[in-house]
Amino acid sequence: MTASLMEYIPTQRPMEGAGKYYGAVASGYDAKRIENPKWQIEQAAIESMLDDLPKGSWVLDVPCGTGRFFKFYHDKGFIFRGVDRSMDMLKEAATKVVDPQKAKLAEGDVRALGLYDKSVDAAVMCRLSRWLSPNDCVVALKELQRVSRQKIISTWRVRNHPHARSYDLINSALDGWKIHRDEQGSDPDYRIIELRPC
Repeated sequence: MTASLMEYIPTQRPMEGAGKYYGAVASGYDAKRIENPKWQIEQAAIESMLDDLPKGSWVLDVPCGTGRFFKFYHDKGFIFRGVDRSMDMLKEAATKVVDPQKAKLAEGDVRALGLYDKSVDAAVMCRLSRWLSPNDCVVALKELQRVSRQKIISTWRVRNHPHARSYDLINSALDGWKIHRDEQGSDPDYRIIELRPC
C-alpha cells in the first residue's frame, strides 16, 4: 500500500460509546473502577447469583472486559468463555486466566455468539445494556436465552437515566424465562437481575 493511501486509514478506534475500550482505556480500566462502590456492589451480587452453580459449570461472560470475574470463576472451578469486542480488553483479561484448560477468550458480539443452543449453564452480561440500542438489548437477551441452560445475570439502568432500559423492555425479550432475582446496585434505579427458565 502506498504512503498516500495510509492517510485514509484510521490509526485508532473511535473513542466514543463502546468503541472507547482500547489502548490506555483498556489497560487502566480496573484501576479506575475497582475501589468504586458501584463496582463492589455489582461484584458481590453477581458472585452471589453464581454461587449455587456446582464445580465444572460452564459460564459465558460477555462482554468479559478485563476479566473482573475470572478469579471467582477459577476459585469456584467453573469452565468459562470470555467474549468481548475489544481485543485490548481481551489482552488485559488474558493476564487473569489461571488455567488455560478451563478458560477460552474470543472476540465476539453478544447479539450473535456463534455458540450451540444451550451450550452454557450461565451467562453474565455486565455493564453492556447502556451501549446497546433498546432493540439490540432485546436481541442480546434472546441470544443469551438461546445459549444458556440455567441462568442469565445482567445489569440494567431501569429508569431515570438517558440509557435506561425498562422492565417492560426486559420482559418483552423473555421467552420461557422470568426474573428470578432483582438486586439493587449502587442506587434503586441500577439493577442486577438474574433470569431463570420458568
